[in-house]
Amino acid sequence: MTNFRERVNAHLPIVLQFISTLSLVVIALSAICGSKSLKELSESHETNAPEEIYKIHRH
Repeated sequence: MTNFRERVNAHLPIVLQFISTLSLVVIALSAICGSKSLKELSESHETNAPEEIYKIHRH
């Protein structure tokens, strides 16, 4: 019969690999969500600067 420490040591690499993979998935998902949020933010603050400058100089 194996003791607790031996069982933990036997499963530790698997658990650490799972945590590592899970953290990479979380990082990838947060990057995707962050890029979508930044795109929406930039689109909401988008201006037609050349057209506005042209209108200002015309008047």
